Amino acid sequence: MELQLSVGTAKVDITPPFALPLAGFASRCNRNFETIDSRLYLRTFYFQQHFTDGSKMQSLLLSADILFWSEELADQLRARIERQWGIAEDAIILHATHTHSGPAISTRTIGLGVPDPNYLAFLEQAVMRSVEDAAGDAEPVSIQMGKGTSRIGVSRRKKVGDQIVLSPNPEGLTDPELRVYVFTTLAGKKKGVLTHYACHPTLTDRNSVSSEFCGYAMERLEQRNGSLTVCAYLQGCSGDINPVMPKVSESNQDVISIVGQRFADDVDAILSGELKWLEPSVLTSRRSIAVLPYAEIPSKEKLQRVVDESASADVRNWAQSFLEQPDKLRKQARFEITKLTIAEGLTFIAMNGEMVVEYGLFLKSCSPGLVPLAYSNGMIGYITTANQLQEGGYEPIESVTYFGLPCPFDQAVEAEVKRQLMAIIDEPKT
Repeated sequence: MELQLSVGTAKVDITPPFALPLAGFASRCNRNFETIDSRLYLRTFYFQQHFTDGSKMQSLLLSADILFWSEELADQLRARIERQWGIAEDAIILHATHTHSGPAISTRTIGLGVPDPNYLAFLEQAVMRSVEDAAGDAEPVSIQMGKGTSRIGVSRRKKVGDQIVLSPNPEGLTDPELRVYVFTTLAGKKKGVLTHYACHPTLTDRNSVSSEFCGYAMERLEQRNGSLTVCAYLQGCSGDINPVMPKVSESNQDVISIVGQRFADDVDAILSGELKWLEPSVLTSRRSIAVLPYAEIPSKEKLQRVVDESASADVRNWAQSFLEQPDKLRKQARFEITKLTIAEGLTFIAMNGEMVVEYGLFLKSCSPGLVPLAYSNGMIGYITTANQLQEGGYEPIESVTYFGLPCPFDQAVEAEVKRQLMAIIDEPKT
């Protein structure tokens, strides 16, 4: 039986309609944003298949210009979507581009912006509207994919003396691969384009709303391909990858346009080349939930010492939050993986962590058809390698207070994450 895939797309503006704190940089001190440099969007791809017995399969991929989704909001939205449209929670990926200049979403973070309840309600309505629009827009498509490279990313972990600092490290591990997936209607129109790459959107720390280089690039691509084409950026395992800063003296916004234009040109180079046809497969989805252990949980006495002695307000607030809510001192985190297969050679592996690049490369080494997505369906903090935990630095150690974690993860986490990934990859299709 020949399978036919239908796809619907939607693009909804989620730019805050009022001033509020942004997420991404503690240097903003939870102040309301001052200006809007570029608008934020939620781009939705709805996948559907009908069968001769009258049944249908549905799945959903949403990419939002935010830092990340909170676990609470992701759970709430997926449950509501399933109730309203019958799309199984296991078949929904709420993904974030990870821009550091979007509204605060999570109540668990410390010093990275306080969420505004009115904006969270606004965002929820935007999600529901985008799903409705995308589902109503579904039509048969063909699928093509192309691969190339982009050199806008660089490792940001550099050893200086016996310390690991946040600084460009040209010798460090990166993933320059750029993938593009094109959905074309039977009439030959580009319905949507998915672009996958791994790089932090951290070109600006201004207290201004911005979709960053990835948003700039997607807007350029949509302009070039026509108003009916939705182009979405999918963030890979970019936990330790930053953009290469151009050597210019202009404003942050000029830097974003330069890098964004370079990235859009890299995508265009792939789109103008020879693309590979992908055969639709039966839409399948699977979700696995495991636990990742933390290292040594701090005692009440240690937390009190931090409150009494730390020079950092954020660190004091971190310790005070656990003293006031000791039930938050959990010994493990919920690690969630969602596997969503769209075609032969197109399977998304979405994870609710800030995954470092090694995990993306690991997944790609398992199968070239796997697309690693970090920042999806929640956020439990940086998931680093065992070696990085030993080395120290921002991602494995210093970020703990900002994410509201009780302590760093245990050394066993890398092996457990890879074991869970292999388990869901190897699971046979049903």
